[in-house]
Amino acid sequence: MRTPLLALFVAGSWGCTPEPAPIDDTEPVAAIPPGCGDGVLDADEACDAGAANADEVADACRTSCFPAGCGDAVVDAGEACDDGDVLGGDGCSGTCQTQSGTAEIEPNDEWDVATAAGSEAHGSLEGSDDDCWSFPVAACGAIEVHELAPCGAALTLSLHAPDGASLASGAPGDDGCAVLDPLHEPGARWVAEGTWSVCVSAVNKADVPDYTLALTTPDPVAIGAPSTGSDTDADAIPDSCDLDLDGDGVDNALDNCPDVSNGPSSPAPSLSASGYIRTWLSAGPYTGGVTTAECRPSEEAFVGEDGALSPALGDAAGDTTWTWALLTGDTYDYLGPYGAAAPSREAYSFVYLQSEAARTLTVAIGADDGLFAWWNGAQILDVGSCQGVNADQFQAEVPVVAGWNTLLVKVRDYGGGWGVVARLLDAGVAVTDLVPSLSPDGAWVLDQTDRDGDGIGDACDDDP
Repeated sequence: MRTPLLALFVAGSWGCTPEPAPIDDTEPVAAIPPGCGDGVLDADEACDAGAANADEVADACRTSCFPAGCGDAVVDAGEACDDGDVLGGDGCSGTCQTQSGTAEIEPNDEWDVATAAGSEAHGSLEGSDDDCWSFPVAACGAIEVHELAPCGAALTLSLHAPDGASLASGAPGDDGCAVLDPLHEPGARWVAEGTWSVCVSAVNKADVPDYTLALTTPDPVAIGAPSTGSDTDADAIPDSCDLDLDGDGVDNALDNCPDVSNGPSSPAPSLSASGYIRTWLSAGPYTGGVTTAECRPSEEAFVGEDGALSPALGDAAGDTTWTWALLTGDTYDYLGPYGAAAPSREAYSFVYLQSEAARTLTVAIGADDGLFAWWNGAQILDVGSCQGVNADQFQAEVPVVAGWNTLLVKVRDYGGGWGVVARLLDAGVAVTDLVPSLSPDGAWVLDQTDRDGDGIGDACDDDP
């Protein structure tokens, strides 16, 4: 029986071996689950670059599927630095820009542990934190502090003197930036020399990730700062800072009358805006004069009271000398120079007055107490009553000559106040065009003359 041909083929009886099936040795690829990193932008993602997401590559989409930005510790486009946070005060601002000014050094939350600052100070505030910055200030300088934009949470500023005393404060202005202005804060101008400090606080202790302060110490004169305290020469520089107290052009250290103007810059004598005489030759005190009434001046002519009288600074005035009185007000208070003498007591005041034209005017005087007055050597007033100083109380019409005229006033004090005030009127209106002088020829010049060599200038010497 023959074997079927098909069976022989199947059994390989023809001597041929069939090819083995190919083997697949590749690893199976795992499916990427949906979400960040799948390259598909989902609703809760700002970016998704799939496998290109990276946390250390500039400008890459981060593995959180949010774009690169300030505070991710990678310097991206538009950033000058990135220290991994958005807090300033450490050399890298909250917007990742380099801070070239002074960075704070904690702890610096009290004036006595303040960080030494330059012209710019960078810091941040968290929770109850305060920051204090210190800087040197020259004597009689000013202190100005500005918070630079952009400004976030409201800040307040407090200025501390070298001993810690809080002398000025600052608050947000109209632009929301805090400012401490010496023009409005007296404690921030004409300051003492030393190390000052300014402390920064956030209103309601809000967090402030970044702020910048500009600190300057301008010249108070240059910024037009008003005077603080007494100002003898009214030059807007307080006496405590004024090297020329009387404004006469001579430094205090070289001035033999530092409180009285007697230098090259001394203003010429003039009447006040209301016509009152504020520059006098003065002599006194005199006591023992016999009078016919308690407050009426005595008949003793202690200085010579006739028309020939023409004194100058330093001339003899009986037992004393003629000195100079420069008034800051209208009334001459004799108690200042002569108050040591017991009542009853008398004093003289004298002035030369120049008029451009001849005319008739009225001498108006107030005195405490009685007075005698002479115009061009002729007596015009004899008052024996007791009263205080009342401007224009006693009046006399006088002929004024073109050129120089003289007014001499003698005032007796029976007790209490003692003084005189005088001016000239024209039909009741103050005369202001007369030129006063303390020299017979009107050429009296204030200078540093010290005729008796006692170190006190004649202009302020009780006995020149």
